[in-house]
Amino acid sequence: MSLGQRLKTAREAKKLTQLSLAQRSGVSQQLISRLEGGHIESTTEIFPLADTLGVDARWLATGQGSMRDGSEENASKPLIHVPVVSWVAAGNWREMIEDDEHKSIAVTCKVGRNAYALQIKGDSMEPVFPNGSYIVVDPDLEPRPGNYVVVRLNETHEATFKQLIVEGGIQYLKPLNPRYPIMEVRQEASFCGVVRHMEMGFG
Repeated sequence: MSLGQRLKTAREAKKLTQLSLAQRSGVSQQLISRLEGGHIESTTEIFPLADTLGVDARWLATGQGSMRDGSEENASKPLIHVPVVSWVAAGNWREMIEDDEHKSIAVTCKVGRNAYALQIKGDSMEPVFPNGSYIVVDPDLEPRPGNYVVVRLNETHEATFKQLIVEGGIQYLKPLNPRYPIMEVRQEASFCGVVRHMEMGFG
């Protein structure tokens, strides 16, 4: 299914018209109509649409994952606090944080004891992961094709966040924003973990 087809499916499942969806989400009816008609293939309004429809934003934007966001199920799960670290510290944050004076984010997703969070900088992973949102990374998981991963490139001090794809036995890092190029994963790159969760922000 295309983005427009997924949007229409979710809207009809909620028994909403385009007008009522526009009124509830704050997204213009004209944009909703153009999305469902296939005239636009992406939008930065994914999150208000997904929130209003009660579906997973990643599914709505890309078709990956499950349609429902599982918010009701997650509400009964215990909160887990993971530290928010810098992109320089990604992968070895325990060695770089000398005390407990750091931010943390509470999540309900299942992650290992070494999990950490990063704040997204830039728009290379929009519309699914907006600038300023937070990703929760589990460094103990083995990256698989299709996973969203954090990778440290040895030519830079900071890690980068992209989708891992494999073609012809070669690994590539793919940004979701088509304005950015796909990068080949070279031998000197090291994986810092698999993204397990995304949060829009916290206080």
